[in-house]
Amino acid sequence: MSLETTHQGTPTASDDAKESQGFTWYAPWSRYQAPPSANVPSDGNAGVNSASQQLNGQKLEPTVEEPSVPSTEGTDATGSPNPIESSISQNRTGWMSFFSARAMAMKSITYEKEGEMEVMDIDEDASAAEGTGNTSLPTPAGTPDPSIKETRPPQLPSATGRGPPTTVEKTDVKQQQKVTTVTTSEANVREVVVRQSSPSPSKKSIVKTPVTPRPPNVVLPTWEDIFHVPPRSIIPEAPESTLAKALKSVTGALFARNESSAEQGKGKRREAACSPYEKALPRAWNILGDDSPDVLRGCQRVVVIGVHGWFPGAVARTFIGEPTGTSSKFVNRVVQALDEFQEKHKVKLRKITKIPLEGEGTINRRVDKLYQNLTSNEEWMNDLREADAIFVATHSQGSIVSTHILDRLIADRHMRTKSNTTVFPGGVALPPQRICCLGLCGIHLGPLRYLNTNSLLSPYIQYFESTAARELFEFQNTESAISTDYIRALRNVLDNGIKMVYIASLNDQVVGLYSGLFTSVSHPLILRAIYIDGDAYHSSDFLSNLLALLLRIRNAGLSDSGLLTHLSEATAGSLNGIGHSTPYEELGTYTLAINYLFLADDGLGEPTELTTESFNALTEQNDYEIPWALRDLIADDRVTSLFSDELVGLRDAFRNWQPKTAIQRDLKRKLQPIQRLSASMISGGERSMSKL
Repeated sequence: MSLETTHQGTPTASDDAKESQGFTWYAPWSRYQAPPSANVPSDGNAGVNSASQQLNGQKLEPTVEEPSVPSTEGTDATGSPNPIESSISQNRTGWMSFFSARAMAMKSITYEKEGEMEVMDIDEDASAAEGTGNTSLPTPAGTPDPSIKETRPPQLPSATGRGPPTTVEKTDVKQQQKVTTVTTSEANVREVVVRQSSPSPSKKSIVKTPVTPRPPNVVLPTWEDIFHVPPRSIIPEAPESTLAKALKSVTGALFARNESSAEQGKGKRREAACSPYEKALPRAWNILGDDSPDVLRGCQRVVVIGVHGWFPGAVARTFIGEPTGTSSKFVNRVVQALDEFQEKHKVKLRKITKIPLEGEGTINRRVDKLYQNLTSNEEWMNDLREADAIFVATHSQGSIVSTHILDRLIADRHMRTKSNTTVFPGGVALPPQRICCLGLCGIHLGPLRYLNTNSLLSPYIQYFESTAARELFEFQNTESAISTDYIRALRNVLDNGIKMVYIASLNDQVVGLYSGLFTSVSHPLILRAIYIDGDAYHSSDFLSNLLALLLRIRNAGLSDSGLLTHLSEATAGSLNGIGHSTPYEELGTYTLAINYLFLADDGLGEPTELTTESFNALTEQNDYEIPWALRDLIADDRVTSLFSDELVGLRDAFRNWQPKTAIQRDLKRKLQPIQRLSASMISGGERSMSKL
């Protein structure tokens, strides 16, 4: 069958040849200048390219062109006849007749399935629209097309005719498909396979690299390490009455018996294990057997007072920025910690009063100004008198200012304490208020020594900073007048049963550990802890474990042999660091103080006096005393009886300690004797300790 009889009503190639007279040699390529919508494939290769472009550009939607030859065949986009196509009818044995047969043959898309071929074809209307330049949009995947029908042809179509219109079932376009153009010419069958391009990956399939979470900040020692272990976990015996003491004396005189020296020694050790200092240590209510669900114990009104620290001068602020540790921030952080406390223990406070006290200057000037602002506010003072609990949050220089303010409130009888109660006209005395003061990075013993001896900082402080900054260095000596007055105010505050919490920072660039923890004083109501940034802390780090153990020893009322003072220089932060300001951003520091206020009693036995030791930070420390201080600490029977397991664990952590700075590497050499420690030496007492 000839090509002219393939489709009825279609112009033949001979007619096109007649219209090609006068046609220039570059006319066949003029159709590339036409708009894309007017392009009409003229041969089989164009049909293949059209299918390939449609598959690549429109997510490979399985669509094909109409196999019928359009009425404009043989004419390009400009209306001129195509001389190449007009020559096909004249020379049917030429090479162009082979390719034109492909264009007029049926075009189909087949899918390999169970050894058979499914053919998809499109109706004449869609082909006509495509021939006029109207490009149909691809059908979304998964949407059925009403024009598509499924059939299975019994045989392949020939080049001179085609079978009935057949379609195939649409499959998921996301699967790999093979688009095959099947053409036949006499005895040749050719397949052109166009492989589908990989679809763009979805957002859900993109695997993101897991980000290691930042380690949390810690406050050591924890509440459990302080109150759930000896000596605070040991309940002392209740004090005997006068009558009981008299009967015991008479019974001892009448029924006296001789005791061996060993038994007498055991008795002395038992008495020494429960000293008056240890009896006065506050203990957790649940350790004492009071498991009441109301952990507030009748407390309904709370007053929160915030006192900021020293703010640098205008020159320093241009380099380090404006201060962020404001009194309002401290108050808000305390309220946030109180909200978490209430939610955790299922309790509710009736009222919380916020009192942020703002004001700069020297110590005495700030005390006068802030105290005046407080007492002149009648609403604040009424809430202060009616409060069941008072919480004071301070930072740096504010720790000293707050202590003086508490001393004045007690002296003016604005606060109810054990020795300062208020009696109403009816003769009813209100119970003492629960009061706690939190001092973050307090400058109790002045700034670090190197700040006063540095050749660059010393002139700046001397000539450019305010008098308040120079005044802070006077606290480096406990014998100075301003330091003596501060210790007097602190003694009065502690004698009235007010709890103090001192928290230092590991990488503080301004205040050393000895100053932030106020190591030169001792009292049962003073609780000490250290804030360690998450990036600087590791649970197996020897230095962190050593500092936590030394604080547990101090909280037990025992001596640290001066190790905290020697370690302060090795743990100081860089001058441009932020270790001095980060503790007041950590909520755990406020939580520890709130737990100390509500979850612990005020101690048993008679009140204990505040003990002080002279200290001068300007005196350079002899680092060669560190091995001897470590030896004295381990040789203390009271320390080994309470913390023997911790000492052995500290020895094991020393072997894995890898210090990063030169100061810490030098410190490691001085602490080397701890490796000679063994469990038998701890259990052997002083005789074994002498081998260190």
